[in-house]
Amino acid sequence: MLAKSLPLLALFLASANAAALPYRRFQVRSTAADSTDTMPPSTAPANATGGCSASSSWQFDSTNHANITSGDRSFLVHLPANYDPTTPHALVVSFHGFKANGKKQELITGLSEKGLTLNGKGIVAVFPNGQFGPGKNGNESIRAWQGAPYSPPGVDDIAFTQQMVQQLSDNLCLDSNRFYASGKSNGGGFTNLLACTPATASLFAAFAPVSAALYAGANPTNCTPGRPVPIISFHGLADKIIPFDGQTADRENRTEYATPNITQYREAWAERNGCSTSAPVAALSSSTNGPKIGFDAVVSHPHADTTLKTSDCSAQDDHAVLNGFTVKGLGHSWPSTAGLDGGVTDFNATTANILPFFDMHAMGASS
Repeated sequence: MLAKSLPLLALFLASANAAALPYRRFQVRSTAADSTDTMPPSTAPANATGGCSASSSWQFDSTNHANITSGDRSFLVHLPANYDPTTPHALVVSFHGFKANGKKQELITGLSEKGLTLNGKGIVAVFPNGQFGPGKNGNESIRAWQGAPYSPPGVDDIAFTQQMVQQLSDNLCLDSNRFYASGKSNGGGFTNLLACTPATASLFAAFAPVSAALYAGANPTNCTPGRPVPIISFHGLADKIIPFDGQTADRENRTEYATPNITQYREAWAERNGCSTSAPVAALSSSTNGPKIGFDAVVSHPHADTTLKTSDCSAQDDHAVLNGFTVKGLGHSWPSTAGLDGGVTDFNATTANILPFFDMHAMGASS
């Protein structure tokens, strides 16, 4: 529940998960290499779901799409051209932004494009539809995901996601070691909430929030995933909807729309994932006292106007990498060359970075 009654500064700090952040900053190392492949593809064995040995009643059209309804919920499913009902395939679920829907998310991400693979096989791409909520004015009917001030009240999208994945597992031949979650804006914030929630942090192998709307409900201070979580994050420096530097309120001065500084958000995940820390570094803020502990991060520039900070984290037998892409000149958009989401970049985030990142991470793998 949003803490509307908190003072302005307290709300901002809560939304930023910043209790310890003033004392922790990335300490970066430059690299001449512009490759984002910090790890080879995962060699974890496939873990076939029940759908590999059961028949399904789902009907797909000539474009390999099916609109599946379950009660009052729905999701769009796309099968790869080479889908084999006896071979486990990776699953990528992508959550749309506020005011959008599954079809638009499919369009802007390109996740249904021909030839995309994970673990050497075509991917099953799924685009769920959020429930209709009150919107920002309180009297609208607009699709939204849990975690935002405009989310439909009483809707448990985490439970819906679990149920949807179970249905997919029962009806399609999937590899449960290779389930992945991604999302844009409100859907990106919800992707972060899934990563923070133990039941879904253990369901999806890696997460990709893009231009994430990290309101307090989507970025809880008690984020406890229960394991190191691989995350690849994209955000534009020209984003006016969810500013990179964060905000304490929206234009109408509504504090429930506070969002964190994206660098601090990424640092929080680095700390949560148990990233190795370097020696104390020089003070980075005159407003704080005491030593600043830096998280080791490698800085590269894999694309034009794009800075990538990679922090390699590990704990016990788990392994996680945090990739943070900061794009100069990009607004509130999914990075792509086609500009189907408004902004134009010289790379397609889905194919250039997200799918290769997913390919490096799977459940059942050891560090």
